[in-house]
Amino acid sequence: MKTNFCFSLGINTATLLLISLLFFTSIATLNAVETTPHFTEQTQRAGIHFKHTNGASKEKYLPETMGSGGLFFDYNNDGYLDIYLVNGGTISTTRQDTYRDPKQANVLYRNRGDGTFVDATVAAGLQQNSGYGMGCLSADYDNDGDADLYLTNFGRNQLYRNNGDGTFTDATSYAGVGDGSWSVSATFGDYNLDGYLDLYVANYLDYRPETAHACFLEGVHIYCGPHEYPGVRDTLYRNNGDGTFTDVTARAGLHNAGKGLGALFTDDNNDGSPDIFVANDAVPDFLYRNNGDGTFTDIAVTAGVAYNSEGRATASMGIANGDYDNDGRADIFITNFSLEINSLFHNDGDGFYTMTTFEAGLADPSFSQLGFGTQFLDADNDGTLELFVANGHVWDNVSEITPSLSYKQRCQIFGRTDTGKFRDLSETAGSFFKRAIVARGVAVGDYNNDGAPDVLVTACAESPVLLRNESQAAPRKNSWVKIRLVGIESNRDGIGAKVWLHTDQTTQFREVTCGGSYASDSDHHLLFGIGTQETLQSIKVGWLSGHLQTIDFSKTESPINDVIHITEDRLN
Repeated sequence: MKTNFCFSLGINTATLLLISLLFFTSIATLNAVETTPHFTEQTQRAGIHFKHTNGASKEKYLPETMGSGGLFFDYNNDGYLDIYLVNGGTISTTRQDTYRDPKQANVLYRNRGDGTFVDATVAAGLQQNSGYGMGCLSADYDNDGDADLYLTNFGRNQLYRNNGDGTFTDATSYAGVGDGSWSVSATFGDYNLDGYLDLYVANYLDYRPETAHACFLEGVHIYCGPHEYPGVRDTLYRNNGDGTFTDVTARAGLHNAGKGLGALFTDDNNDGSPDIFVANDAVPDFLYRNNGDGTFTDIAVTAGVAYNSEGRATASMGIANGDYDNDGRADIFITNFSLEINSLFHNDGDGFYTMTTFEAGLADPSFSQLGFGTQFLDADNDGTLELFVANGHVWDNVSEITPSLSYKQRCQIFGRTDTGKFRDLSETAGSFFKRAIVARGVAVGDYNNDGAPDVLVTACAESPVLLRNESQAAPRKNSWVKIRLVGIESNRDGIGAKVWLHTDQTTQFREVTCGGSYASDSDHHLLFGIGTQETLQSIKVGWLSGHLQTIDFSKTESPINDVIHITEDRLN
């Protein structure tokens, strides 16, 4: 059952800020059934037989160990999440136009609706992939109601426009977004608030196989690190609203040459204009504050997110964005290299962040791991967010250098305790968490529509892992509400919108984002766990258009354990 609501009132940014602050001045503890997050592997049973090809060679070309990603998205609008998986290929020093043969294509899996998937790549017209694949994300860039697809590559990127009939058309050349740099992650967001999604592409290194050199550490031939090659500038594409984009990187003041691996549009200061966070490898991270006039200023140093708490630039990989302490502000979690701890940046609400990794109990569990993809999720629907981290080293022979480290590593899931710290729940979260893999991307989505967030983990040179959430297998379950936004004056996907779900016990906050993690993208539905609550008080949506839309349940039945479609009202 899907419930549709449409009611709005006009409001300015200052009032919206005041409302959100008032909501979170006092937050009660949400009553919930005590459950432990638990997942079961469903990959083979679900019919997913994909295996990533990295083309590992004796030359150890750097892209071989960096990929790749995956995503959950509903490409055919049937109400079930489909899966897209990116493949690598074989790197060549003689053919610069392509790095992949047809047997190494990316794969689209269509959800049958019964827990299984079928390969729909050829039927959808997605079998032609250029470049050596890295990442993927989906958004409705042309506002026609269908999920489009953007691919990042070592080589030319690709944009596939959804035709609305189960097929896609390569629109890269027409749209003008075939960035030729080594791109890893990307993010869609409407930075100029014109109702169309713009595209930010995170580019990594100026790396060419034909001029690449070998790297050694303690006499061991390893994949080179980011220090060996110069970084390149990222690219910001402005959506022109006619199916084309314009490169406005220089015009927007984005002059930094970073070494980007993760990127996310997010309104970090809650002023109504999307900012951009970039996770860079071994150089300072970027936080581009949106100036509201089409330009950005990198304020990462003053905001406290450019470096870790020791004042060092970290080898940042992936990004998770979520309100982990339920104070009404989105915090940022960054995965880093082994022998560095991951970075949890608490949003202090005044334009500054504080690194709280040690205080939150996340330092020791991450020290020996090399984190890539990551996401916040409420695995047990108790109203507090868990944190999923995918781990895997980049040196396949790292144990020869440091015996305590390994190439294959275990993924981790952390949950909040009564004291506010995180604790590692991996030992009891399912057999998968006891198995080491070379994990890369993480995507979250409820693929079987049971109201519990499932997880897709991609791996380098291995099969991906589809994890079905069975955290509430007991007779008593925590309740949930799933929200799907449909923009009218704002972008169709509602990306960038802020949502407050208010019960008589607590208020939860989410922001609709696109991208993040590592080279991957999650479902854009917002899934709120509400514990044992049986009624909602209200849902408020702060659209990028400036509208604040309120759904009041004081006189209507609350749609618990249901999908709520909220369509943006027109004010004029």
